[in-house]
Amino acid sequence: MYLHLSAKNHLSGNFLHRTFSNYLKRYLILILILFLTGNLLAQPAVEWDKLQTLSPGFGPYPTVACQTTDGGVMIGFAAVSNVGSKYFILKLDRKGIKEWEKTYGGNKDDELKSVIQTSDGGYLIGGQSDSDASGDKSDSAYSISTDYWIIKITADGTKQWDKTYGGTGTDNLATTIQTSDGGYLVGGLSSSPANGIKSENPYGEFDYWVIKLDANGNKQWDKTLGGSLRDGVSSLIQAPDGGFIVSGDSDSEINGNKTAGSKGSYDYWIVKLSASGTKLWDKTYGGNGFDRDPIIVRTEDNGYLLAGNSWSDAGEDRTAPNIGYYDLWIVKINSEGEKQWDKSYGGNEYDMIQSIQPTPDGGYLIGMVFYSDLGDTKTDPTRDFDDSWIIKIDASGTKLWDKNLGGSPRSISTLAGAFATSDGGYLTTGYSYSYTAGGDKTEAGPGVWTVKLLAESNNKKLAFSADSLDFVLSSIPTDSTRNASLSANYGSPEITLRKSAADWLDLPSPALDTLPFTVTTAGIASGQYSSVVAATAPGYARALLKVNLTVNEVTNSPVLSPIGDKVLQPGEILKFTADATAGFGQTKIFSLVNAPAGASIDASTGAFSWNTPWESGTYPFNVRVSIAGHPDLYDEETITVILKLTDPADVPAIRINAGGKEFTTADGRVFQADAFFDGRRTSFVGQVDILNTPDDDLYRNTRSEDFFNYDIPVQTGVYKVTLHFAEIYWGVSPNRPAIDIRRKFNVEAEGQLKLENYSILRKAGAPLTAVTETFETDVKDGFLSLQFVKIADRASVAAIEVEFIKPLVELSTGPVADAYIRYGSSSQTNFGLEQTIDLKSNTNSDYDRAAYMKFSLAGLSSINNARIRIYGRNYEGSKTVQVGLTGIDNDNWTETGITASNAPSGNSVFLGKFNSMRKARFYEIDITEFAKSQLAQDKTLTLILADLFATNNRVIFNSRENAVNPPELIVTTTEPVISSARMAESEIAKEAGEETESSIIYPNPVKDRFTIRVGSRHQHAIGLSLFSETGNLIPISTPEGLQAGAVSDIDISRFRLPAGIYLLNIQSASTSETLKVLLAN
Repeated sequence: MYLHLSAKNHLSGNFLHRTFSNYLKRYLILILILFLTGNLLAQPAVEWDKLQTLSPGFGPYPTVACQTTDGGVMIGFAAVSNVGSKYFILKLDRKGIKEWEKTYGGNKDDELKSVIQTSDGGYLIGGQSDSDASGDKSDSAYSISTDYWIIKITADGTKQWDKTYGGTGTDNLATTIQTSDGGYLVGGLSSSPANGIKSENPYGEFDYWVIKLDANGNKQWDKTLGGSLRDGVSSLIQAPDGGFIVSGDSDSEINGNKTAGSKGSYDYWIVKLSASGTKLWDKTYGGNGFDRDPIIVRTEDNGYLLAGNSWSDAGEDRTAPNIGYYDLWIVKINSEGEKQWDKSYGGNEYDMIQSIQPTPDGGYLIGMVFYSDLGDTKTDPTRDFDDSWIIKIDASGTKLWDKNLGGSPRSISTLAGAFATSDGGYLTTGYSYSYTAGGDKTEAGPGVWTVKLLAESNNKKLAFSADSLDFVLSSIPTDSTRNASLSANYGSPEITLRKSAADWLDLPSPALDTLPFTVTTAGIASGQYSSVVAATAPGYARALLKVNLTVNEVTNSPVLSPIGDKVLQPGEILKFTADATAGFGQTKIFSLVNAPAGASIDASTGAFSWNTPWESGTYPFNVRVSIAGHPDLYDEETITVILKLTDPADVPAIRINAGGKEFTTADGRVFQADAFFDGRRTSFVGQVDILNTPDDDLYRNTRSEDFFNYDIPVQTGVYKVTLHFAEIYWGVSPNRPAIDIRRKFNVEAEGQLKLENYSILRKAGAPLTAVTETFETDVKDGFLSLQFVKIADRASVAAIEVEFIKPLVELSTGPVADAYIRYGSSSQTNFGLEQTIDLKSNTNSDYDRAAYMKFSLAGLSSINNARIRIYGRNYEGSKTVQVGLTGIDNDNWTETGITASNAPSGNSVFLGKFNSMRKARFYEIDITEFAKSQLAQDKTLTLILADLFATNNRVIFNSRENAVNPPELIVTTTEPVISSARMAESEIAKEAGEETESSIIYPNPVKDRFTIRVGSRHQHAIGLSLFSETGNLIPISTPEGLQAGAVSDIDISRFRLPAGIYLLNIQSASTSETLKVLLAN
């Protein structure tokens, strides 16, 4: 029996350009494969699988594996430790159970590449090492790079001898075989010259290097084979005539021992040697790309199969087009190396060969690591990220069957080898890691994973009456039992039951019968759990039963994350999102108790918003989180909001000595050392006199470079910024004349240009002269941003002063009216009460739409900044639609009266544009100047949204009738709102001490009906509206006499709504509130 294994090389980069003809060929091949599927043998079923955990520090992946004469396997790893890697081998019996393990190493890095069983029942293991004589290594290294290092051990792992082979370059072993005389042949790649053990000089960068050893590891001869570039051995085999075939890959042209040029980037290259190492002939096989790592096996007609990894398209020796990146490419040759046929198999990604083994029926078993998520020649679906892929072919290369082996989703399974077994079945082994049991794997965790497959002809199987058993229990300790029947289609085999780790599951006695499975929640936390139960019997396909347990928390209250008290300017918008932890299966509901007028919190997300009043004061209230269906389970925090006008005298100025250390001026102002900057360069001048200031040292250091910025932490407000400058280079340094255009730069504050083409010399009139510039700027995000950008030479600043002038308050308001209009046949129709405002531009006017919004500025006396914020998306098609925003000075229209035929016209100003996308999102446009102009006139502004080009795609934005994300006008101002109505809002003040709890719905998720308890914030005239996520109204009925504190049942079964998220809007005379409704199937 022959077994050959490969060591994976580093994957090369992308080089192929896919053409239409390539893909057409691929699809034709797929059609042919589907046509021939009926002739394939049935893939073998899984008899059992076993996960063998590893000792700490070993792995992570097996490098190689070999089958042993006792039916077990030997696995080889690189064992990683703090002092370098080691050889690590693990012996498993025929059932995948560990018999023993051993580690071998020196004082540096030792990487295992090959393991074979020898004729005396022991093993030869080999790889590369840069260790000195130490530990298990008897010989010193031949260079500071790597050498071949092989170890001969007994059947129980006892070391018999070890040998090191190398020169002064790099020597990396790839493979070993035992020869018919009881000795060994080892091969790999080498860059060493003729010294040390190596007798011949190299031909190129790396060459084949093979060494013939006697039974005790003594060198008998060695041979260097190569061309002008890189050549590496991947496989060896002894020929019937006593000679050897050396197989590998090469990117060399005709040179040295190589008689054929390169056909692509890398090709298969085989060399025939005599028994004494004399080269007899060589052959090159390849396509137009990368063909790597061929493993060679002998065929029954004394020819050979080469099976490796190919990233070539059809051409040269490859007849089939490339399927993915690396495919399996098999080349059949006769005893003289002449190609007879080739075959390709693969998916859409990297598929790497690990082993190939002849089978007793004259075919071949091939083991692959499969990275593809689909395959043109792969019929078994992928389980996880990386799977093991087993292919069985006949003597002519025709695929008989293929089988994918993998774990649960998000797991990794890498194959080391696949082998035929004495009972006609197959055994695979490798490494697997998965968080849970699933797929073909019945145990979770990392380790060596062995899978036993039945013979293709064996159709005996076990079966459970169900695929899964599902238990849903509460966290109150309890037991529950459910039954599943186990049967066999032939005979009465002896049954074994095994489960993946699950203390909560009790297995019944194994039998072909109705079996009781019992779970208990005692001692386990709420959550979701699962276990895979495997029923096995010798010679039968196993049966799997998944047991799922859901434990819902019903005893513990949720825990609200700390929110803390808040201090704001009167009139500011307070926003935060409450968060809480809850047990598994619990639905959190957020609400407010004793909430101030106008405050609201989203029941599902915890998003809180409050337009605070302009009156200073202290406002305490409670944020509560409770559990749907269990209002007695709750947690809450008392939040105190303090509204207080900031006195400029209470805000200390921030002063920075740019590029310098802390400095105190003659008048006592303290400038801190340079801080809050993003830059790397400063400049300074010696002890020279600086004119126009008593504080010379403040100007002798500057921050000076092409671009730099300061982000100075401050509170929201209006600030006076003073910048200090002095020219300390031009007109000071030799051969640097004082010309005012030599240094020019721009200064921006909060994105606004404050100094343009600024020249220090021009302003100061002379070098070494202090000068200052002062301006005001609004800060809304907690950081004053100053940017300095060069125009000529470098930007520069000597010092910065930041002084608070007055508070700046941001508030928002919704439109008092919005609507869209349609032209053509709908020009007389009003669309003012829709959930959306729409726009569209088309050559057919019947489809044209434009949107109007009207906002009131009543109550405002000044505007520092204004922006419009809307939420929407492309409703039709995937094209980007460029939307324009225009302001007009005609506000003479109403929401329920506007149509295309009477839409207002007048003086207009284009305010900006944005690109609307398919996915819904927020869009903002600055309208400050237009808002200021309308404030000075009638304190009302009208805005128009339109498609700037005839895109013929409908765009929709949420209107003010929509309970979710309606339009907003966001204004910043330094003056209090005159009207207590807060612009266009109408609020009813609640009496002191009145509890204003939010409404709640339960249960949530809901099915056909739900119960609502109306919060005390609602006074009278209460109405209910239910909307889908897309804004469609579901016409539910509001129960008569609905009032604060009332509990009502709402039936929604008649609407036959699909599962999803819905929004319940509760509108009353006092306030509006929106709750999320989760609708289950």
